[in-house]
Amino acid sequence: MGEGGNLRGIALITVAFALFSLVDVLMKHLTATYPLPQALFFNACVSLIPITGYALWRGGPRMLATTRPGIQVLRGVVGATAGAGAFFAFQRMPMADVYAILFAAPLVITALAHPLLGERVGVRRWAAVLAGFAGVLFMLRPTEAVVGVGAIGALLSAVCFALSAVIVRRYGTSETAPSWPFYGNLLVSALLAPVQPFVWVAPALPDLPLLLSVGLVAGTALLCLIAAFRMAPGPVVAPFQYTQMLWGVLYGMVIFGDVPDPSLALGAGIVIASGLYVLRRESRDV
Repeated sequence: MGEGGNLRGIALITVAFALFSLVDVLMKHLTATYPLPQALFFNACVSLIPITGYALWRGGPRMLATTRPGIQVLRGVVGATAGAGAFFAFQRMPMADVYAILFAAPLVITALAHPLLGERVGVRRWAAVLAGFAGVLFMLRPTEAVVGVGAIGALLSAVCFALSAVIVRRYGTSETAPSWPFYGNLLVSALLAPVQPFVWVAPALPDLPLLLSVGLVAGTALLCLIAAFRMAPGPVVAPFQYTQMLWGVLYGMVIFGDVPDPSLALGAGIVIASGLYVLRRESRDV
């Protein structure tokens, strides 16, 4: 679509990740009062509204059809685990710390590309992957103490997000773009619905708009992400994921009073630089 499409794609993906960061803020706030399964249930159910609306607008019910229900379920389970791991980490860690670990996901995708997709991964990309994981270890400082459960949740989220991306990369051409978030959120809603009577906390009136709006914001962010990848090549827009670190630091300091540790900046810098290098190499291979 040319330069104009690239610029629109960059603008949309920047908005998408700003909205995702807002979702993370809302979930971090809400899960301080409400059980994680309840917050996830609200998020998934309400997210279906904008996703379904977009799909019907783009092409009607056929946009939600699937030829691979088993793959959709698999990706839904993996995606749900990624989301739960991330929000679990946000409950226990500053936002910037969680993002720094989540940014290892592109490196995990590269590490999985050869065994799961049969893609060739050269020495330079393997070196970038190893450097990125070294940055993660530097941030976690496992020699000082046992790694906290929040960091484990973030690592699990990064690995599951990478697996989800590999599944979409492998089967994406046979499924419509809206079908992936639609079935993912539908699965989370179905799995968590039976749990609600056991964990339910009656929402306070001021919190009810937040519980509802978090899903609308999440669904809108997913639609912006889908549109961005439709308008511009992946290697052009994907690096803008790292703008989340700016939002994470800003929200963390202003809303939650979190001041980033100096070691976080160095470790995150290594991870981000490694991820950008991997994305640059992949763009050359396309």
